[in-house]
Amino acid sequence: MNTKVVGALGTALVLVAPAFAQQPPPQYQQPPPQYQQPPPQYQQAPPQYQQAPPQYQQAPPYQQAPPYQQAPPYQQAPPPVYPPPPPPSQPARTSTHSTTHAQEGIKYHPWRVQIEGGYTITQGSDVKTLLSDGGNAGFGITWFPTASIPIGVRVDGSYTSLSQTLHALDLASQSTGQNIGDGYTDFYGGDIDVEIDLHLGLHAREYFFGGIGWYKERTTLKSVTYQQGNICWFYCYPGYFPVYSTAQTSTTDWLKSWNAGIGFEWPLSDPATFFIDGRFLRIKQPQGGYWDFIPIRVGIRF
Repeated sequence: MNTKVVGALGTALVLVAPAFAQQPPPQYQQPPPQYQQPPPQYQQAPPQYQQAPPQYQQAPPYQQAPPYQQAPPYQQAPPPVYPPPPPPSQPARTSTHSTTHAQEGIKYHPWRVQIEGGYTITQGSDVKTLLSDGGNAGFGITWFPTASIPIGVRVDGSYTSLSQTLHALDLASQSTGQNIGDGYTDFYGGDIDVEIDLHLGLHAREYFFGGIGWYKERTTLKSVTYQQGNICWFYCYPGYFPVYSTAQTSTTDWLKSWNAGIGFEWPLSDPATFFIDGRFLRIKQPQGGYWDFIPIRVGIRF
């Protein structure tokens, strides 16, 4: 290309360029959209609950542990102190009193009191035809002079009541000429016995006793008559009922007796013990002969 032509073109461009620079740019407008987005057909429902705020509590501030304390300096323990040696052993002295305790398990008491009662059984045909069995009660004292010898003295006072049999009532009716419908014989008196104890293990002992005594017999006879009146039992109705009255009472002098028996005894709470014994008792009668009985008694000795 020719140099002149190039220069001419450049000059033309320089002149034309400012004119193009002042000319505003073409204004283009964007065409409007052909459609609009429809609004939403639903709205989201608000939440039905509200979340509770957290109830956390801030942890207490950390507390620093106390400063370390140094252990006190080690102290040496004092030397042990040993007790002095015991004196030379001596043979044990066991008293007779202690030996008696270990043998019988019942502590020794020189004086003891007993309360007793039980049942009396008649013995022999002569007594059984006249008297029935009955009850008894008694009170006594026992004395052991020393613990080394198990021998003591026992004194008992007793009362026994026995009802008369039908045969005895018939005999009484014939002798008195009255209608004897009831009667009984009482024995009251006492015995002085020697008691010997034997040990049965640690908590029981057996004893034997025997001696003499004196008793009185009191016989009471009651006559019976029947009177008319009202008898009430659930309802009242007319009838006859018995009426008893004392027809005769007789008491003998002191009658001699002797007895022998055996018993067993067990400790309760010192000084109390429980015992049961039985004896054969023979009482001399004023008209001659003897009446025999077996009183069986239980009681407490303290």
